[in-house]
Amino acid sequence: MSKITKKAFAKLDLGIHINPKKSKEGFFPVSYIDCQLDICDELLFERAKGGIEIICDEPEVPTNEDNFIYQAALLLKEATGKRNLGARINLKKRIPVKAGFGGGSSDGAAAIDGLSKLWNIDVSRVKLLEFSKKLGKDFYFSLHGGLAEVSSVGRNYGIKSVNSSLSFWAVVVVPHDQKHSTGWIYEHLDRDKIGKSFNKFRKLKQALSNKDKANIMANLFNDFESSVAVYFPIISEIKQDLADAGASGKLMAGAGLSVVGFFDSQKRAELAAFGLKKNQKYKQILISKTIF
Repeated sequence: MSKITKKAFAKLDLGIHINPKKSKEGFFPVSYIDCQLDICDELLFERAKGGIEIICDEPEVPTNEDNFIYQAALLLKEATGKRNLGARINLKKRIPVKAGFGGGSSDGAAAIDGLSKLWNIDVSRVKLLEFSKKLGKDFYFSLHGGLAEVSSVGRNYGIKSVNSSLSFWAVVVVPHDQKHSTGWIYEHLDRDKIGKSFNKFRKLKQALSNKDKANIMANLFNDFESSVAVYFPIISEIKQDLADAGASGKLMAGAGLSVVGFFDSQKRAELAAFGLKKNQKYKQILISKTIF
């Protein structure tokens, strides 16, 4: 094949439980319940000579070795030993950048899939796990997709599908504020406020399996949120605005700084988004739907 197209979907953590007791290696053990949103980047892969070229319509996105697509391509080339392989990759960016949705990692996972087809390479599960240890948890989840429970201790991951056929309409609110790195977020965690919601984690997983919408909304949680909100009060402001707009549940996305509000119907989500856009307070407001 001379051209391959792939979609890379945004990741959303419905539950994040952080164990305050670090491992011997100095990592916080973390448990997640992850799903995807239908917001997606689009990638076009074409054969080319002379290495890896990334073209992107979003100026904030690097197109060099800092890009997960580039890193994934290099790992794939190294694994095959065919360093002469080349590709031109056109990335249409739709997932908000550095906003808590794992867009770069999802692009990297899509790159492994797209490039392996473009270059006619079979990638073993063992190799994919090796790549994940270098590219991180969100990359690991994006290879799997859907709705899943993910465990993470440093670069060691586990994943297990969660069965549910529910979906929710969501309004994604991206503030103008710029967050620090995820490493900084971990360094500033308030250990007294994390690791206390495993009961919620269990209830959320059960509610998803039982298709119990009320208890899904009641048990959404993110152990990063209370610590991040201390430094970025915009998180609480967005949650209040979403509550006023009728959201049945509100949740900070990943390590921030976006916030997602959940709605029972497309119409309610559209009305909420329209109202939030009118005051021009936020950088970006998107309507989406969960993919389970």
